[in-house]
Amino acid sequence: MVYHIYCDGSRQSKDRFMVLGGLMLDAEEIERFNQTMQKFRLETNMFAELKWTKVSEQKLLEYKRFVDYFFALNNTDMLHFHCIIVDNHQVNYRKFSKGDKELGFYKFFYQLLLHGFGRPYVRQGEDDRFIVHLDYRTSSYSLGTLKVVLNRGMKKRYNIATEPFVSIEPLDSKTSQLMQVNDIILGAIGYQKNGYDLLAGAKEAKKELARRIAEQAGLKDLKENTQRGSHRFTIWNFRLKKE
Repeated sequence: MVYHIYCDGSRQSKDRFMVLGGLMLDAEEIERFNQTMQKFRLETNMFAELKWTKVSEQKLLEYKRFVDYFFALNNTDMLHFHCIIVDNHQVNYRKFSKGDKELGFYKFFYQLLLHGFGRPYVRQGEDDRFIVHLDYRTSSYSLGTLKVVLNRGMKKRYNIATEPFVSIEPLDSKTSQLMQVNDIILGAIGYQKNGYDLLAGAKEAKKELARRIAEQAGLKDLKENTQRGSHRFTIWNFRLKKE
């Protein structure tokens, strides 16, 4: 199997809780997904970039339909979603990444990709492969290095020596339907986890859409870990080891 993973982050700098997550689908499903997304856009007259920050009362119905569409695909295993939530107050970048916050950021992506995607989907004795797309950001960190350490981690932690991570490349979310899907789901999780839905004056449209996502995922809310054994839609509150 060849899988494509589309990853991004939300709430990386100003908020307590950062969310990193990704959508994964079989390479053979990408064209079908794009075709059905085009149909959705025509039906809803939604041709601009879809983003959590753009959710409004005027477009709430369309975004709800979009969420329902996402979960129709998720429930039939066409698309899977996995994310980790990191408490920025617990991260000591001096110890964790020699004071380099950019390196620390990619270390968390390593955790997501290794444990959220690598471990569950690579089968022993099979030639399963991952092509990873990360939302473009200005960075001095080498994505080639991330690929190397991921494959080393697969061998060391899970005895997978086939080097399943074959490519990690930047991608502009404006050009990717799947990145835009990911942005909305991540945005809703970060919104609830950081308590923005509880603030006076919180936008009702965002509160309602976040509740809709939790409901469709079969969750009370988007703050806590999903149950062990979940495989289509997972939330993992990451805990750093105490020094």
